[in-house]
Amino acid sequence: MELTRMKVVFFDLDGTLFDHYHSLRLAITAIQRNYNELEEKNVDELIDKYNLALQRAYDAYLDKVITYEQADVQKIHLFFSSLGLPEPSLDEIQKFRDTYKAVYRKNRRATPGSIEALARLREHGYRIAIITNGQVEDQTTKAKAIGIEHLIDRIITSEEAGYRKPDRRIFQYAIEQLGASLDTTCMIGDSAESDIKGALDAQMFAIMYSPTAQDSQKLLFGQQIPIIRHMAQLPGYLGIGDH
Repeated sequence: MELTRMKVVFFDLDGTLFDHYHSLRLAITAIQRNYNELEEKNVDELIDKYNLALQRAYDAYLDKVITYEQADVQKIHLFFSSLGLPEPSLDEIQKFRDTYKAVYRKNRRATPGSIEALARLREHGYRIAIITNGQVEDQTTKAKAIGIEHLIDRIITSEEAGYRKPDRRIFQYAIEQLGASLDTTCMIGDSAESDIKGALDAQMFAIMYSPTAQDSQKLLFGQQIPIIRHMAQLPGYLGIGDH
């Protein structure tokens, strides 16, 4: 495929354009200071357990098993349970939520090089859209907070599309909304399952974003998928040279 022909680039938001891990680490560190039971725990272990709890609760919300508000509470229950802690009281849940959200939101930022990469794409005539699971309002607020909203043509969420990643139909919906064609589109994401598999199922070209990757490509779902470790690599990969 001629990468230089691509004129629409789709991005995932959380973990790709939005540095979720940065905000998460600082928020969990703040939580750790508030609980004596967590003082001796390794912060990376706490992050892993919280991420798992978050994903389980969020999946239940996306599957319409529970409401968004219930998911916010359930992830705390799951987190405490995974650590062998007693079930939290309503006051403890509120304290946890208040602490976590204040630190998380205060420290929202774009992933390194993202804003510059998006600006370069726009300068060269590319249209840019986000494909993300979740609520329109939440994800739009996040894009504003990290300073990329003015560089994005559309934010397409599972709430709007009626399908969630990795369902190929959300990718097909996004292509239709942008008036794009498969041979001029590309999907960039950090999740092999949600972003790469979903894009491939929709017959899109895909690039994996993985800051910790050791290789420049990886065999995923029967295809060799290019990997970028920093967003500064993306414009060059798409055939955009230095000024």
